[in-house]
Amino acid sequence: MMKFHFLLSFFIFNVFFAFSQSDLEEKEKMLNVKLLALRAAKTDEQMDQLNADFKKSMENFLKMDGAFEYKFQLLKTVAVLDAPDKKVRIINWNIEYTDLSYTYSAFVMHVNENKGKIIVTELVDAVDAYSPKPEGIIDAKNWYGCLYYKIVPFERNNKTEYLLLGWDGGTTGSNFKLLDVLTINGNSIKLGSPVFKGKKSTTKRVIFEYSDKSNMVVRFEEKYGRVVMDHLSPESPTLAGLYSYYVPDMSYDAYAYSDGAWYLQEDVIATNPEETKDNKYYFALNEKTGRVERRKMKGDWIDPTDIKHQGDIKHVARTVESEQAAKQAEQQPVAKVKEKRVRKRDDPNNLSVTTGKMRVKRTKRLP
Repeated sequence: MMKFHFLLSFFIFNVFFAFSQSDLEEKEKMLNVKLLALRAAKTDEQMDQLNADFKKSMENFLKMDGAFEYKFQLLKTVAVLDAPDKKVRIINWNIEYTDLSYTYSAFVMHVNENKGKIIVTELVDAVDAYSPKPEGIIDAKNWYGCLYYKIVPFERNNKTEYLLLGWDGGTTGSNFKLLDVLTINGNSIKLGSPVFKGKKSTTKRVIFEYSDKSNMVVRFEEKYGRVVMDHLSPESPTLAGLYSYYVPDMSYDAYAYSDGAWYLQEDVIATNPEETKDNKYYFALNEKTGRVERRKMKGDWIDPTDIKHQGDIKHVARTVESEQAAKQAEQQPVAKVKEKRVRKRDDPNNLSVTTGKMRVKRTKRLP
């Protein structure tokens, strides 16, 4: 009898799940129709009107059962960001107006573990593109607007907070990259937390403004538990303070996590993301046949730290590991080599200590 009840419950759950997924898929199709209409709009007024309609439909969708785990298939211009701990999901998109300015929309979904339900919160873009971004802690109704592309859980004061990496198209002269923190308290959420430690100050949010003509890299390196970013400098000294003329200067800084905070490290060694070991190919013209052929690429990059290729390279590149090893070696005391004293009679060159001339070996005369 117990086995029968178990099978019946399992059957009912699967039927309910199948109907729920099917309903969500149909709703996503309707969402996609509205999204495509929004992307095809020509005027700012049309964009605002269609975005308001799409936003309301998205909110209704996210409140449906199963939406928190649902894998979107059709909404190609909407970002879906899931936290690694599966407790937070961010749905995020933007609109580019005719004057090349931007506005943003977002919903944050999080698990309220005390009540055992999913909470859906809209982030309201309330900051003008030409106004300074807020520096303090803000609520969902006073959001600055951006596209988030990375979320990293971390521990602070025995609670989980979420580091966010984002991008804002800004204005016709500037772009922005930012580091922020999402905190959750019951049903409410906040943005901003005093966890970014510089040399002389602590900030709740980090904003990078740079030239619209350049690209700034801000990425999370999971291997080292840090955020690495391009260091920005003005194109010339006379442009200092005019951040729309700041560009990467080929050096790097980082924010490294330690004990509930992110500490600034200047002039760090940046590493490229790990690539797959798949074969690489290129296309070239065969001069004999006149046909374009697909060829396997030779002479692939060699890892200088790989002991299998130590004889293949003459120069060893700097890496994070090699720098750490070098620092440890510098801290080790250097043992002094005891010099061997050469006695006068043991001079290997048979030279006189006083004159430096060859010594003549005297023989004893017989009487």
